[in-house]
Amino acid sequence: MAKKPDAKVIEVHKHTLSIGPDFQVYQLKNVARVQVLDWKPDLGYGSLSSVLWKLVVTLVAAGVVGALANSSESTSTGDFTAIIMWAALVLIIRYAYQAIRISARQTQWALVLETTGSPMAVISGKHRGPVVELHRFIVNSIENPPERAQSWHIGHLNMVGGDQINQSGEGNKWGKVLNG
Repeated sequence: MAKKPDAKVIEVHKHTLSIGPDFQVYQLKNVARVQVLDWKPDLGYGSLSSVLWKLVVTLVAAGVVGALANSSESTSTGDFTAIIMWAALVLIIRYAYQAIRISARQTQWALVLETTGSPMAVISGKHRGPVVELHRFIVNSIENPPERAQSWHIGHLNMVGGDQINQSGEGNKWGKVLNG
């Protein structure tokens, strides 16, 4: 059984750049842009302001229901009021949790490699330094292509996405699979 190549290696040859476990290959002369961007992962909760507004509305609604329950003397509305207060408490805990998660998420750093065509690659990390070093490595390789193959180990970075082109021999069928 053949040994699978190291998933965390970027190799630069005289004319090509190979990235990741599938060794996605990019021509150095076709690299249009290499940039480092900061971003915060989307947690699917929406913006912090929308979550805080939901929290405020739930708190106000719970306060109104509590005030109305204290003013009425009927015992039949007591069970209904208790159910509404428990539901409000659950929503308050949920929205508070979401607000804490949104405000505590860490900034990620991404290296985006775009070519003159449609292919691209995205590599991310939690620290800015390694991503900037990789950026410099790729840019230096574009400006001064090495005579021998050079490798860069990205064990601390993650391959977020990239393009993978699949071709089958029957009738020249092409398919593009977007990773990430």
